[in-house]
Amino acid sequence: MAKPVTQRKNKAEELTSFIVTVHDRDAIGSVALKLEALGIDVERVMKGTGVLGGRGPVRLLPKITALPGVKHAREEQGFQLPRLHGSIPQ
Repeated sequence: MAKPVTQRKNKAEELTSFIVTVHDRDAIGSVALKLEALGIDVERVMKGTGVLGGRGPVRLLPKITALPGVKHAREEQGFQLPRLHGSIPQ
């Protein structure tokens, strides 16, 4: 009896979170609209820092970085703090 084949999404279609920095904080709204037009779900707009956060297919990263007004874009990454330890001041 054959084992069922599990379908796995193509890596390019997997969703990821993005962090986008803009050149001009005053133009952050227009950059957010351009990201949404690409298919990015813009979740955070931080005008004070000129940073946007959103979610979309990983394959869109090159298109995001090429958008006018985008200074830098990357996949969002997590981090882990070390465990609390008595010898480390809190």
